[in-house]
Amino acid sequence: MINRYNKGLSSKSFAILLILPSVFIISFVMMYPLLNGLIMSLKSYNIIEPDKIKFIFFKNYEFLFKDKIFWESFKNTIVFVFFSILGGFTIGLSLALVLNQKIVLQRFFRGIALTPWVVPGVIVSLLFLYMFNSEVGIINYVLKKMHIISEFIPWFGKSGASMFAVIFANIWNQFPFYMLMFLAALQAIPEDINEAAMIDGANILQKFFHITLPYLKNVILITTTLMVIWNFNNFDIIWTTTLGGPVNATTTFAIYSYRTAFRNFQLGYASTIGVIWLIVLLFFSFFYIKNMERKSVGY
Repeated sequence: MINRYNKGLSSKSFAILLILPSVFIISFVMMYPLLNGLIMSLKSYNIIEPDKIKFIFFKNYEFLFKDKIFWESFKNTIVFVFFSILGGFTIGLSLALVLNQKIVLQRFFRGIALTPWVVPGVIVSLLFLYMFNSEVGIINYVLKKMHIISEFIPWFGKSGASMFAVIFANIWNQFPFYMLMFLAALQAIPEDINEAAMIDGANILQKFFHITLPYLKNVILITTTLMVIWNFNNFDIIWTTTLGGPVNATTTFAIYSYRTAFRNFQLGYASTIGVIWLIVLLFFSFFYIKNMERKSVGY
């Protein structure tokens, strides 16, 4: 039937013709903004001074590597991403292991556990703003009743506490994604393998490390890589709760880039931050995936 519509064209030429519209759309939607961002990072580009836009080549990059706020935002981004993934991964895997068992009201508990994931980030932020409120927040109230703290803590107004509060909110929002991915992978493990392990006398820990984790390896790779990218790009929870403060204590790449572009109107310098941001993500993704591939083939 296909040959009726591609008379005079080889199969290869016809295939190229079919994918050309997709290639054009992808190039326009993805490649144009990327190239434009790279070019803009080489310019002195201030929105409110359009007559002074000019190429300054690598001066933005020279300034960036001397910029203390940039390095602070880099450190904050790493801390935010690492502990968000660590917390979400741990809670998600633990819940997946529990909800994979035959328990009463299993489907109900699975549905409840997914609830935080469907709540928009802005709503999560507002919820945790009230929970961590320095005067009426339930977190302070519970901690004081348990005699863990002697007085209420201004969580989002204190440098040492604000990052903890933001990460806590982010973990609550994201752990269901880990749970869902791991739960799907756990259900794909053949039952006869678990039965054979039980017959051989394997305990829970042995089953977990020698059966469960090897089967979850590829899912862990994909999930972790996705969450690194998503958390590097996380904006709504941090911006709604702290605006990157106090005193840049929760300023990440996303926050610093946004403030530079839309508060200071320095689009050129904001593009420079974005380029470094992209390079860090590409660097992580490439080496992390290569490392996992070597392990999967036994190197």
